[in-house]
Amino acid sequence: MKKFLGLIVLAMMVILPMSVDAALDFSGFKCDERVVANDGTVTKTCYIIGKTTGGSSISKFTGTLTLQNMSIKSITASDPWTDASNGTSLVFNASTNVSSDSFTIATIVFNVDNTAEKCAVQLIPCYTEDGTYGCGNTVDVTESYVCKVVNGKYYGKNGTEVTADVYTAECVNNPQTGSFVPYIVIIAGIALAIGVFTISRKNTKLYKL
Repeated sequence: MKKFLGLIVLAMMVILPMSVDAALDFSGFKCDERVVANDGTVTKTCYIIGKTTGGSSISKFTGTLTLQNMSIKSITASDPWTDASNGTSLVFNASTNVSSDSFTIATIVFNVDNTAEKCAVQLIPCYTEDGTYGCGNTVDVTESYVCKVVNGKYYGKNGTEVTADVYTAECVNNPQTGSFVPYIVIIAGIALAIGVFTISRKNTKLYKL
């Protein structure tokens, strides 16, 4: 019996050091909607966000990015993190241990190939927690065509394939980018109102005569 208990204790001693308490919640890896500039270039901004649990603290974050039809435009580390990344190999070191309910490690801006059918970014997050190195679950952010017609297929505002009628309603009648048509309507309405007012004033004078 003692020998059996000894084996259990030994097994626990071997297994427990291999387990790392996940101090970061990487479900908070968030991305904004893509932004289309006046020159037609498309960017997408993502944030590496985490929170510590159980009194743990984080001193280093590393990650591997896998990009599809996207490229890194800029990386900005948040205080107290410093950026030592090399391309898609991310490295961020904290000047002081971070222990907080929520914090942003870095903001990454990506260039997006707006002509590609699928754009995606995958992040494999790893970190040093209380002096122990461990990795979290892989995070994927995927986008397809947005308001485009490709090879006879229609893609709506959410990047999913839709019918021609839905495409027209979402993307033609209500385009993703700004439109100057409403401003023309407003200006025309003002001009019409001024014209009607001027004519009515003239008619009033005529009646008085």
